[in-house]
Amino acid sequence: MGELTLRRRLSDWLVRRRRRSDLAFEAVENPDASAVEAVRRGLAAWNDSQIGPTAHVPVGVFVRDSTGRVRGGATGYVGWGWLYVERLWVDEEFRGRHVGTELMMRLERLALDREVNRFQVGTTSFQALGFYRKMGYEVFAELPDHPPGHTDYFLKKYVALSGAAEDEEPDA
Repeated sequence: MGELTLRRRLSDWLVRRRRRSDLAFEAVENPDASAVEAVRRGLAAWNDSQIGPTAHVPVGVFVRDSTGRVRGGATGYVGWGWLYVERLWVDEEFRGRHVGTELMMRLERLALDREVNRFQVGTTSFQALGFYRKMGYEVFAELPDHPPGHTDYFLKKYVALSGAAEDEEPDA
């Protein structure tokens, strides 16, 4: 390596080091909400600068019993042209009665009403992999031994909007 290149690299390193000298790094458990929100807002601003503003709209479907108590629900958000299913839960007393299927179908309908026909969900091997497969989702990634002894699965599903071929994947 030439002397000029070495000097330039050393100079660049010193400049970078000086730029960081006024920063304090902090690693914490249970970070305060304002710090987490600052990171979320910063990342959202960066993403918006790259692809334009996009709304991530929270969505949910809930089932209640006659007393108004929530006995199940499916929640997530619509953003970037996808429905991201974050949670699906049905009280044990109501499992096996197709409540989960109805919740998912209604959540997907919310997305389709927004012209969103791509859906994504994650599940773990001890949760609902078979259920999602029956709903037409396909595994596109796995994370083994998470949690230890189990596997995380990431699934997707495409549904045709009116006028599109049923098995046609949307343009990427």
